[in-house]
Amino acid sequence: MLERPHSTPDRFGTVEQAGVEFIPDGERESGPRNLFTVFFSANLAFGVILFGWLPVTYGLSFVDAVSSSLVGITIGVLLVAPLGLIGPRTGTSTPVSSGAHFGVTGRLVGSSLSLMFALAYAAVAVWISGDALVAVGHRLLGLSSGEGVRAVAYGLIVIEIVVVALYGHGTVVAMQRFVLPVVGAILLLGVFAFASGFRAVPEGTGHYLLGGFWSTWVFAVVMGIGGPLSYAVAMGDYCRRVSRRHGDRRTLLACGGGLFLGLSSTSVFGSFTATAFGGLTGSYVENLVTVAPTWYVLPILVIALAGGLGQGVMNVYSSGLDLTAFIPRLRRVHTTLITSVAALALVYLGAVATAAVDSITAMTVVLNAFTGPWVVIVLIGFLRTRHHGYDPADLQVFNERRRGGRYWFTGGWNLRAIVPFFLGSGFGLLAVDSTLYRGPLAGLAGGIDLSVSGSLIIAAVGYLVAIRLWPEHTVIGQGVRT
Repeated sequence: MLERPHSTPDRFGTVEQAGVEFIPDGERESGPRNLFTVFFSANLAFGVILFGWLPVTYGLSFVDAVSSSLVGITIGVLLVAPLGLIGPRTGTSTPVSSGAHFGVTGRLVGSSLSLMFALAYAAVAVWISGDALVAVGHRLLGLSSGEGVRAVAYGLIVIEIVVVALYGHGTVVAMQRFVLPVVGAILLLGVFAFASGFRAVPEGTGHYLLGGFWSTWVFAVVMGIGGPLSYAVAMGDYCRRVSRRHGDRRTLLACGGGLFLGLSSTSVFGSFTATAFGGLTGSYVENLVTVAPTWYVLPILVIALAGGLGQGVMNVYSSGLDLTAFIPRLRRVHTTLITSVAALALVYLGAVATAAVDSITAMTVVLNAFTGPWVVIVLIGFLRTRHHGYDPADLQVFNERRRGGRYWFTGGWNLRAIVPFFLGSGFGLLAVDSTLYRGPLAGLAGGIDLSVSGSLIIAAVGYLVAIRLWPEHTVIGQGVRT
């Protein structure tokens, strides 16, 4: 029997009771405007802006850095935005919905990916925003930038993020409505703040990370793809709250438009400001605070606090939902507290273990290698399923500790999707090329990165061949409905 969530209003200041269980269409109070706001606003943070800075550190000029980022973002959005149409159909999160294609137990693959992404990017949000706090305090007040001060800064950022995330969806959306105009205006103001230092060909251009222009440019494209991919498994956290009466077109445009505008605007801002730094150091925010005119230092603090809140909350909220997939007995509030502690631990490990550029680059390309195959399999499955729909009750089999149903397949696993996923992600991992990790297949194309494109193609072809040779309709209905 399909369980209903506790019927509490989804409003600002009200603690959300629902986890990943089915939300009936009549209880969904969100809409495309909220989706656009959330996916746009969550990107107005230093944790995302630095992805525009990275291509400049790779030795690309401003135009080349921007073009590589925009190409990557466009490819990623085209892959990810359609997944936003699944939530309104299933009334649950995207990892749970993926059980229709991976099996009700195999959906744990998506939950694992979502948890890794959420924790990693929550840690980045806290890390970068905390460093910005320290840099501003050092410049304006002469405060120390030692480890003790950084620990306090990280703690303050975590506290503001966790408080909002614990309240849940309604409060998160309301907060993003505040962040979007405030931080958006400050970023526009930043164009004037750094215009005098802008250099189309900044210092270091031509000293390419991977030795040649095209190999480095393609690698920057791969990094750009990582932005939208990081949202793929979290789309349903917000789209499940949207009624189907709004229609596919409006929902798709809201998801795709919000992601593209948010990621592209911050990427351009990151590349633009990076050209004004002169000699680059290992910290984007320290460079930014150092070269910023005095009148723009306090606005940088607002970006750190409000922008970091917008991005961090989205990831911490998602991580809490994802952990309930593994521990259904716990409520979302409890799992959110657990994942918040884990994210803070990652911050301290990342801050002392390695340089920001190296760690963030390696994290992105490795996560891309795993997420790309999952996305393309779910996307193909959705395109095949959209006409005859999903069965929301059978998607909840694992959560409700039942067996059988339409998506039971082989013991809860759909091997037609599982095997191509591991083949694709295995190739992607072997083809990764970063300063921290270089796979044995990294040189397969003469320095051109194939980790994402190769993993996508292998997973897509493998899944299509599998369902052709072993059609999924032969098992639909063979499970026991309980």
